[in-house]
Amino acid sequence: MDESNLVAMFQLLDVADLGYITPAQYREALKTLGLSTDNLHVGDDENVTLDTFKEEVMYPLSLQAFARIF
Repeated sequence: MDESNLVAMFQLLDVADLGYITPAQYREALKTLGLSTDNLHVGDDENVTLDTFKEEVMYPLSLQAFARIF
């Protein structure tokens, strides 16, 4: 997924422009993207920043693409 698309998705979730989203919003975004929420690196009391969102979403996507090749 293109980074600009991730930024746009994050901005849609961060409607108040606080610079973070809640763990619940994060889980729903991952589900929408078809990614697992089983091994999240974010606790229920932590807010998710754009940098964290991009890192956590892009890394699993890269692994999934790699796994399809082999």
